[in-house]
Amino acid sequence: MTLSEVKDTVRTITECKDDFEMAHEMEDDLYKDVLKEMIAGNPEAQAMAREALKTKQIDFARYCA
Repeated sequence: MTLSEVKDTVRTITECKDDFEMAHEMEDDLYKDVLKEMIAGNPEAQAMAREALKTKQIDFARYCA
């Protein structure tokens, strides 16, 4: 995963926020992917995490069962 891919995913989440279930699933998957990059020692991991956290500013329902 690259920083560019994280930015693209954040953009996609923003675009599909009306389908909150999909947006929430994509957000969860993004966080997992970024964590994997951190563990792997990706030098862009900190910037990727900063970008991924921007999803918290997107207004959509986040339900958990």
